[in-house]
Amino acid sequence: MTDYMHQYRRSQKPQRRDTGSTPKRGEVWWASKIDGVKDRPIVILSYSNDKVTFYKCTSQDSMSQMRELIEDYDIAGLDRPTYLDQRPYSMDRSRLIRKLGQLSQYDRGKFHI
Repeated sequence: MTDYMHQYRRSQKPQRRDTGSTPKRGEVWWASKIDGVKDRPIVILSYSNDKVTFYKCTSQDSMSQMRELIEDYDIAGLDRPTYLDQRPYSMDRSRLIRKLGQLSQYDRGKFHI
């Protein structure tokens, strides 16, 4: 099995959970067990009542799913070209590990965030 955590910011492995920051719209966070299997980066859509609504990030393009490339992935805190799966998901705030960065103004406009 691939160690997906090392695909993003290999030199900045999440050591502990970031409990002090409030997630904000357009920020990119590292989150645990998004699809029940692996940790991955996500883009925050909203946060309230300890629930986070988000889009998940993936390094894989897909013809069958609606995925768009994050153009300024380095500004977002990612170290490789990354796609955004534009289906909204929700989870508890406690599964966020740490903030990676935030989408550029260009990508915010592109994804209507």
